[in-house]
Amino acid sequence: MSVHLDPDKIETYIRESENIYIKSALGDELFLDVKKNPEKYQLLLDGGTYETKCKKKIIITGLRVALAYYTYACIVKNGDGNVSRFGFVNKEGEYSSHTVFKEKMMVYSDACSIADRYLKECVLYLKECGMPLYNGEGKLKSNRTVFRVIGE
Repeated sequence: MSVHLDPDKIETYIRESENIYIKSALGDELFLDVKKNPEKYQLLLDGGTYETKCKKKIIITGLRVALAYYTYACIVKNGDGNVSRFGFVNKEGEYSSHTVFKEKMMVYSDACSIADRYLKECVLYLKECGMPLYNGEGKLKSNRTVFRVIGE
């Protein structure tokens, strides 16, 4: 991603992603506690390895990586002026050209799918470890933007 992105826009997309995806998966109480006491949730936030009750080792990627992918998806979805200072572009030598809508949709969908997978790992970890503040619902939002290409 370009270093010329507006930091305020990135902050907005991070907050949106936290509130739409992460908060609904963790539940309000756990979400607030994770934000207030991140040191208590290092494995959940940063990922790592844990052992299940059946002595099976599981690797999770962590909430921060999931949040990064959700944020990236928001940046791609919201288009021009976000991924580089000239928009979401294809680099062709020293000049760039705008990407076609279909490519943008594919990148958005791919980033959301990866983020969903990482968030699902975190929810499974919460269920397995029996976190006291976790309410056990772990609903993953899939309220994606639906793109319809007409005429291709």
